[in-house]
Amino acid sequence: MKRALLLIASLAPGCGTTAVQRYLLGPPGPPHARPVRTILEGDPVPPAQPVALVHAIGRGLNADLPHVIEGLRDEARRLGCDAVVQVRIARGAATTTAVGFAVRLVSHLEGVPGAAPMSTAPWAPPPPLAAPTPAASTADSPPPWSVH
Repeated sequence: MKRALLLIASLAPGCGTTAVQRYLLGPPGPPHARPVRTILEGDPVPPAQPVALVHAIGRGLNADLPHVIEGLRDEARRLGCDAVVQVRIARGAATTTAVGFAVRLVSHLEGVPGAAPMSTAPWAPPPPLAAPTPAASTADSPPPWSVH
């Protein structure tokens, strides 16, 4: 019995994983070791050039906020990004997920050839729809079934 408990206790620290996926939206930059900012959904986003949508999933002992946020930041560093913005977090019983946009801040783009912010960031709301055109008034004409 004691051996079984010791075996379980020794395996427990390794019973967690964090998987990270990325979907490129622009050209990545060279990896770096600088700190990466995290900006949650709903907070103001500084002008930036989006590079990728990043998604982290923590399972087991890694199903917590620090592990998934660090997964997003590590992936942003590998892509040469300065921040992960519009981060949305979902916690479950056995998994925690976080998704956001890895970006290069405009303030850090100076001197980088060919780097310019996008005119419309992917996290910006879509433009408003045009107002519907009013239908032609048929109040003055008779209904089609009453015409002889």
